[in-house]
Amino acid sequence: MADFDEAAWRRLFSRAASESASDIHIAPAAPIFLRVDGALTEAGASVGAEEIASLLAAWTTPEQRELLSAQGALDFAMAEKEARLRVHAFSTRTGTALSMRIVPNHVPSLDSLGVPSIFQRLLSLRHGLVLVSGKTGAGKTTTLAAFLDAVSRRRAAHIVTLEDPIEYLHTSGKSLVSQRELGVHFATFGGAIRSALREDPDVLLVGELRDADAVQAALSAAETGLLVLASLHTHSAVEAAHRLESFFPAAQQQEIRAQLAVTLEAMISQTLLPAREGGRVLASEVLVATDAVRHLIRAGKPEQLASCIVSGASFGMQSMRQDVERLAAAKRIDSETARRLLDEKRTL
Repeated sequence: MADFDEAAWRRLFSRAASESASDIHIAPAAPIFLRVDGALTEAGASVGAEEIASLLAAWTTPEQRELLSAQGALDFAMAEKEARLRVHAFSTRTGTALSMRIVPNHVPSLDSLGVPSIFQRLLSLRHGLVLVSGKTGAGKTTTLAAFLDAVSRRRAAHIVTLEDPIEYLHTSGKSLVSQRELGVHFATFGGAIRSALREDPDVLLVGELRDADAVQAALSAAETGLLVLASLHTHSAVEAAHRLESFFPAAQQQEIRAQLAVTLEAMISQTLLPAREGGRVLASEVLVATDAVRHLIRAGKPEQLASCIVSGASFGMQSMRQDVERLAAAKRIDSETARRLLDEKRTL
């Protein structure tokens, strides 16, 4: 695209907003792409490396550009009139590329997202650990933001968020909301979680559990009596339990299992599927920490959690298969979408 400048960017962003795109991809010597309803759609001719560099110069500080040059990648957020953008700039063979997630200015309600009914019970929690898992682009950040917004409207609490970067902007309602960003307000998730314990919080959001230090700190925070919410990149509740253990050496895993068994309240694994009438619809797996579930976690038998989920409807549990079949029966998704997802789950 010749002369891709701020005006051209504004036109592209307006198009993305009008088409309800979730992501914008700009790379040197390649077409511009939008992701709409989960699928990539070509949206413009190629952009030169110099034009991308010019945009970055307008959007970032010299310190951020130095970090991009040194590390080969940079995460930051920026505001447009219609929405915010979570931007990931990264070095490629042809130059710096941009992958941008569009984040609405308003925080959606839990009801509008179609989350499982268990969330209404989770809103009354005062302590423990709630995990939301799923692949990249599964809507984890949006679900957690909606949950926090509902908590903020419901009761007076100090909510501290640790994010990379800050996406949804929360306003203080009944609650006081303190948002902190990795690389700007804190250096590591583990250190920031421990710091948060001195900030008189009631609710703590950890944007992502990505290493042993963060996991250990989050479990310890939940043990102190906080409500800790966190996201994890796994495809199921069973995989989430395995993943949390895997961050630690074998000698420490029993201790982690014991902490998880005590603090866990629920694990929700989710994905976004193409809706029959356009847009996308949420499908979820729900694991609730019953006595049986806590026993299996403590005993190091997470592979048996799947049977608890299938038989745990009275506790608010559901498997991904059950939810996908429900959505197909209600004609929210078509049968081909349902079949494809269930086939994928069998191969994981």
